[in-house]
Amino acid sequence: MTSRRPKNGSSRSNRPSKEDLAVGESSGRHLLAKVVEPGFCSGCGLCAGICPSSSLMMEYNGKKELVPHIKGHCSGCALCLNVCPFSGEGKSIDEVSEGLYGHLPGVGRLVEAGWFISAQEGHACRGDFRSKGASGGMASWFLTKVLKDGIADAVLSAGPDKARPGSWTFVRTEKPEDVVSLAGSVYHPVPFDEAFRAIMSEPPGIRLSVVALPCLAYGLRKAMRKIPLLGERIVLLASLTCGLMPTHRYSEYVSLESGVLPEEMGYINFRLPPDEPDSGNYRHVAISRDGVPGKPVSVKGIPDFLWGHGCFIQGGCLVCDDVFGETADVVFMDAWLPEYARDTKGNSIVLCRSLLADSIVKGGVSSGECRLRETAGERLLRSQVQTLWIKRLLLQGRLAKLEAEGLEYPRRRVVPDMKVYRENEKYFLLCERLKKAVEELPLETFEDLESFRNIVGHLMVDGADQ
Repeated sequence: MTSRRPKNGSSRSNRPSKEDLAVGESSGRHLLAKVVEPGFCSGCGLCAGICPSSSLMMEYNGKKELVPHIKGHCSGCALCLNVCPFSGEGKSIDEVSEGLYGHLPGVGRLVEAGWFISAQEGHACRGDFRSKGASGGMASWFLTKVLKDGIADAVLSAGPDKARPGSWTFVRTEKPEDVVSLAGSVYHPVPFDEAFRAIMSEPPGIRLSVVALPCLAYGLRKAMRKIPLLGERIVLLASLTCGLMPTHRYSEYVSLESGVLPEEMGYINFRLPPDEPDSGNYRHVAISRDGVPGKPVSVKGIPDFLWGHGCFIQGGCLVCDDVFGETADVVFMDAWLPEYARDTKGNSIVLCRSLLADSIVKGGVSSGECRLRETAGERLLRSQVQTLWIKRLLLQGRLAKLEAEGLEYPRRRVVPDMKVYRENEKYFLLCERLKKAVEELPLETFEDLESFRNIVGHLMVDGADQ
C-alpha cells in the first residue's frame, strides 16, 4: 500500500465506472440472493457504504445477524457485489495479498497465514498500553505511534456507539493519547458503512489508518481497486486475527448474564482481565446506559461453548478461511502459547507484511518501547491452533456438506473434504442441535436466561461425552 499523500484537489470520487454501470439493475438483489439469503454475510457493511444510491442499509435480521437490506432504488452499478468479501467477485485473497507483499525484500509465506516480513511476540513496555489493552497492548502502541510520527492524521477503529446504545461503530481518533481509550476487543458486528462515507467526505490530503477484521480488510482492498481515492486516503491497514464474529444475540446473552437487561445495556467491555492466573479466561461485563457495570462473566463455560460450536455467529464467518488478515499491512493477535497461559497481563504476536509496518515495530524494539522476540512460523500457527481448527480444518467438512446438499457457497481456498466431516460428525451434529434449540429462544428477561442456561447446559454435557 502506498503511504504517499495524495495531491490536493484530486478529482477522484465515489463514482462507479462505465464497466460497473453495464452490469444491470439488480445488483443489490443479486447480492442478497447470492450472499445474504444463503447465510454468508459477515456484517462488515462495506456494501452499504459504497452504494452510490444509498439503497442498502445495515439492519439485524431475525437471528440478530447484522446484514444489508434494500431500502431504495438500485442503480445497477454492482459495486456492492464487487467489494463483498463473500461474493466471489474480483481477485482472491491470495491474489490481492501476493500483489501487495509477495515482491517485497525478505518476505516469506505460510499457507495458513499468507505473506509476511516478520512475526514477533511480546508486549508493549511503556505507558498503560498493556494494562488497558486486550493482549499485550501492541495494537494500541502501534496506532499511537502511527499518529505521533505523523504517518496518519487519524485512526479508525471499533468502539461503542455513543449515539446508539447497545451498538458499536468505527470511531475516528486524532490524538495519540485517546487511542488507548478504545483498547480492547469488540465481539459484536461493527458495520463500516458510515465510516466509508465519512472517508470519502474527508478533505484532500487526509491520511488514515484503519483497523479492520480480515473480511473487511479484504473488502477494502477490493474497494481500493474500484475507487483509487480510497487507497490514497487509507495509508495503513491493520487487522486482527478473527475466530468468528458473534451476532447481537451473543451480546444480549452476555448482558443478561452480567445482570443488565439487554434493553438497558449501553455497551460491553469484552476483555476484562481474568481474576485468576489463566490468560484465556478473560471476562465480559455489560455496562448499563447509566454507566453502571454489571457483574463480570467468565468466558470459559457457556460463552466458549456457544462460540466454539458456531452458535450466535455471523453466517459469513462459518465459511471464512482467513484467520490472519492476509490483506492487511500489519496483524495483531493474542499469543495463545503455553508459556503465557498464566500471564494475565497479556502477550501479543505482531505479523508485519509491509515494510512500513515492519519499520514501525522494529523501531519500537530499538527504542525500548516494546519487548519483542522473533516468532517462528510453527509457533505463530500454534498460537492460533483453535481458530485454525475451526476456520481451516473444519471448514473442509462444512463445505463438503454444503456440496453434498447441492448448495452453492462463496469461493474459498480450503478444499472440501467429506472425510473431515465424517471424522467430526458428532461435533457438526451437536452444532446443529444447539442452533435449533436456542435460535428462536427469547433473550430479553432473566427468566429467559434461566431457560437458556438449562438447555445449553444439557447440550454441554452431551458435548463433554464426545
